[in-house]
Amino acid sequence: MDQSLNDAEAFLKQKIKINPLKDQMIQNQKNYEVQLQVAHYFKKSDAYTKKSAIKLMSNENDDLLVYFIFGEHIPDQTRKQDYESFKIDVIETMHPRIDKFFIIVFFNTNMMTASTLNDFKDFYGTLPEKYFFHMKNFIVLHANFIVKGGGIFGMNEIKSFFKKITTFADTLLILSKEEWFRYKMLAALPESVKAYDQSYKDIENQRKKTVLRKQQTQQAVGDDDIDSDDNFDKDSKILGLNLHEYERNKYGIPVILDMLVQYFEKQPQKLKTEGIFRKQAALYEEKVVEAALACQKVGFVNKVENAHTIACVFKQFFLKLKEPLMTYQLYDWVVQNKPQIEQNLEVSVQMLFDYMPEMNREILLFSLGFLYSVIREQEDNLMTTYNMAVVFGPNFFRSEVVKMADLGHVTLFVQIVQIMLEQKKDYDYKKMLEKRSDNLNFDASLVPFLPDDLANLDDILDMVSDKNVINETERKELKARYK
Repeated sequence: MDQSLNDAEAFLKQKIKINPLKDQMIQNQKNYEVQLQVAHYFKKSDAYTKKSAIKLMSNENDDLLVYFIFGEHIPDQTRKQDYESFKIDVIETMHPRIDKFFIIVFFNTNMMTASTLNDFKDFYGTLPEKYFFHMKNFIVLHANFIVKGGGIFGMNEIKSFFKKITTFADTLLILSKEEWFRYKMLAALPESVKAYDQSYKDIENQRKKTVLRKQQTQQAVGDDDIDSDDNFDKDSKILGLNLHEYERNKYGIPVILDMLVQYFEKQPQKLKTEGIFRKQAALYEEKVVEAALACQKVGFVNKVENAHTIACVFKQFFLKLKEPLMTYQLYDWVVQNKPQIEQNLEVSVQMLFDYMPEMNREILLFSLGFLYSVIREQEDNLMTTYNMAVVFGPNFFRSEVVKMADLGHVTLFVQIVQIMLEQKKDYDYKKMLEKRSDNLNFDASLVPFLPDDLANLDDILDMVSDKNVINETERKELKARYK
């Protein structure tokens, strides 16, 4: 779709969101002209300028602008001149760029109530329509339980608008996963935020690793032009994405699932491993396999000695999906219709297949067919249909918000997966595998700027996201095993 059409579509969606505010927006525009004139002559108070509450964090030429607003730096309204300074600061910062789409991140750090956030929204409600049209998201970081519980949402139309576009992030580490996030943004954070949220150290550790990778890559490929911070802000990530974000083979199956299944296809004796998919493996081995998958080193994956390691990564793929294979909507449908479903499980299971998104259904069928090939070896591996359902029920189904009540539904989800396995036991999953060479190059989109000849174990180990997972003894053991 043409970018201009995308912009038009986004604009229309925003227009629909703020339509109830139309009359208020007209009055706001008139008042705003006065505010702009005041801003031109107004001198912000010295007390406020020492701790400005709003900062533009993105580059001026970015398609999407990002503003940070620090709640603890917003003056109390009783300090009238300081609060006016804050309002003028917001206008001066946003007005020159207000025709571009933007995101606001509101730092609710150290706020005991929702009053500061409410005050900001009241002020924002006095601004003209462009401030609403172009806001794509309003993220509240470090929201307390009052804010999350709905205390920030009043009955007026302004706050109703905010309710529609507000999301929450508990930590800076979660925020760093956003596409727009850049490492340099950490430098602008007040010390109070860093003291409150220690996860910024995890981001810094990731940064050190990506900088090292950048230096190694420059040496390997002789390219001194690889110097953009943006290219190295993101750690290579192979688990924890949405399904549609994964590279898929020509049959629509995520490549990493294809690779994991082919490990067993090429070594069918591994299917007989006792407790396969039930027993755990060493975490450091799982991390190494994840790194090998990220750069599609089929040859390395196929050399893994411990079948439990491959089986655990297969489970982790489903467990860590941003939205589970059986979507949150399907989970809620099962819970809401639990009595009727329990009375007619087989029909209900077929309905679940029918209701699933097509991509999810194809991946589920592929997985069920493969898992039943494991069940066929149950005399050796002791993995019956029920045992497999116990393992994969929680991996396929989970609620969006974890509650104690979820425990009461576990048995039903196990029964559903058990019936799915029986119903689809003859599904030909092998037709959805794609032949590939053991020397297949990695996908550069997953692991940016790594050399094409990445093949030795040291390079694979260097990609492990948490260096503390693998100590030197374990590294030597792995190198000896996979020579």
